[in-house]
Amino acid sequence: MKKFLKLIMIIVLVIVSGCTKQRKEENARIIDTSMFLYKVSNQKGEYSYLFGTCHPGRYPIKSLDKITEKALDESDSIYLECSLDQKELQKYSKYLSYNSIRQLGLEDLFEDVMKQYKSLEGKSGYVTYNAFAISSMVNSDPEVLKKVNISIYNAIDHYIYDYAQKKKNFKEVEGVEFQMKLFADLSKNYSQEILTELKNKKEFISGSKKIIDAYYNGNTQYFDDEQNLILDQLEQTKDNENMENYLNVLLYNRNIFMKDTLINSINSSKHDFIGVGCRHLYGRKGIIQLLKDDGYLVECMK
Repeated sequence: MKKFLKLIMIIVLVIVSGCTKQRKEENARIIDTSMFLYKVSNQKGEYSYLFGTCHPGRYPIKSLDKITEKALDESDSIYLECSLDQKELQKYSKYLSYNSIRQLGLEDLFEDVMKQYKSLEGKSGYVTYNAFAISSMVNSDPEVLKKVNISIYNAIDHYIYDYAQKKKNFKEVEGVEFQMKLFADLSKNYSQEILTELKNKKEFISGSKKIIDAYYNGNTQYFDDEQNLILDQLEQTKDNENMENYLNVLLYNRNIFMKDTLINSINSSKHDFIGVGCRHLYGRKGIIQLLKDDGYLVECMK
């Protein structure tokens, strides 16, 4: 299990990492995301769009590329995994303390993690939060922000969310409460593994940078290879039931649900835009392959 836990750990941190509201900045640029945009069609030619987002931001965004902007503009509804409205997030903040570090008796391990990150420094009271909440807070650490080259602003998710708010056509794939509860439930069995991996700050930064670099370089092959590597290592690992359950809950069951959401959109004769974390799209159990297995045509818009 140790062989690929680090890969899983990075998945957790990127999925949970919070996004801060988009703000206008000088030197904003057009971000080309068309390689992560797919047109998904049924046999009748009815279609909707599948888009792989990146939760952490990097560059100030003037706009996305023309192809993605056109897809957004023509869509009847624009979906993201969940709402990014701060009031909506606050409604379900109770889940951040479910299966907390203190409840699980992991205070000593948290003390070791706290020493590594300025965003946690002196925050011993954070033991009332669960490990997934802590993994999110780590992403605001100054050294992480600098070395991974991410911004607490400028997230592509938030650009799309603001776009949908202006068009008044935003919808959720999963919802805030679903995600908050999911991470709280997983914390019950995997907090020790998460905190142990967070202790290795150097490796966490290195792994996170590879992921963000791959996204902003448009390297979809990186994500395909990464997801298949996880599956390969899972198959080679003995006594892997615990980790297999973790992956099913965190990724693969959600991939199926997201795929079904897209299919329902297509079969309702709507042109929708459905954006989810890009790592849900790729690999043998990713949404793209699931759609192909169901007989849908998936075309990259790049």
